[in-house]
Amino acid sequence: MAPVEVKLVLSAVSRETLLIIDDPKRELGGRIATDIVTPKVVRDILDWSKNVERVIHNGKPPRVLALFLMMNVARDYLGSGRFHIYRGTLSMQGHALKGMNAYCLGELAKLGHFTDEERRAALRATNEDIAEVG
Repeated sequence: MAPVEVKLVLSAVSRETLLIIDDPKRELGGRIATDIVTPKVVRDILDWSKNVERVIHNGKPPRVLALFLMMNVARDYLGSGRFHIYRGTLSMQGHALKGMNAYCLGELAKLGHFTDEERRAALRATNEDIAEVG
């Protein structure tokens, strides 16, 4: 049985996934990104359940942890080259992941976990990673 903190973070991931999918600005990209990212995020949460439990006990809200995990998985995938059609050019799935990364950064900034300058720097770093691989 998973600890309650793990269940809270899994619920937060589920809620964020629905928000992304239901956002009309994202059209099909939201569904594509969540289908790619969510299985890895869920595995990570379950595999790192002790760390998740500790982080939540130390005061990090489940939604914030969910957004950080989703952002990190999306960013890792973007930097892998797996979602490029050629060097520096993303596939349709890659563009969806880039949108998810931007969404997570934006939400974390709204929640006070990034300044706007840090958010922009993270987006620039992601763009640099995208340009270098593929």
